[in-house]
Parts: sequence; C-alpha cells; structure tokens
Amino acid sequence: MPPVPTIRRDDAESRGPENAVDGALGDRPALPYAKAFVVQFSYETDAGLKRATGRVEHLQSGRRAAFASPVGLLACLVAMLGDEQAKPPKATGRRSGGRGSKGAPGRGARSTSR
Repeated sequence: MPPVPTIRRDDAESRGPENAVDGALGDRPALPYAKAFVVQFSYETDAGLKRATGRVEHLQSGRRAAFASPVGLLACLVAMLGDEQAKPPKATGRRSGGRGSKGAPGRGARSTSR
C-alpha cells in the first residue's frame, strides 16, 4: 500500500516566506485561479482510490466532466488544463468568474462544452 500523504494546513501561521502563495512568481500567483478545480467523489470511491468515480469542475470556466477511474480523473484534468493553455490570455487584469461575482458562472444550468 502506498504511503498516505501528509495534509498540510494552509493558513497564515503555516505560511512562511518560503511557502508564500501570493506573489511567489513576481506578478503571477503560485496557485493561479485558471488552474483551480473542484473534485467531487461518489459514495463508491474508496480511500485508497482503487475505485474512484465522480466529477471534476474547472472553477474559472465552469466546465465539468465525469470520471470513472483515477486514470480518468487525471485525463480530465490534463484535457481541461490543455484547453485553458491553448486560449489566448484575457485583455483585462481582473479575474472573470469566481464565487460571488455578478455574471460569473453560478450554480445554475451550465453547458459542459465550454
């Protein structure tokens, strides 16, 4: 059985200069919103991820995809990251979307073909 990874707290106390998230790469964040995902596992998913089913959602675009295995989850992530890197950068310096902003993809009906 593979070792269980250590889960690190990400709060102000655990972040030192060497672990800073904002401004770590000059003007670019170390953890950009364009590469943020939510993964929701189904009830049948086991802790060892021998069986993993569910869905993954790209937070910036709202695109969603279902997966039926750990390999399928990785394939979804690779495809969505590749799609985002192929797009030209936006002209504005503001993030589009996100929680709580007007006009952002919300909890309503969304197309998965964005």
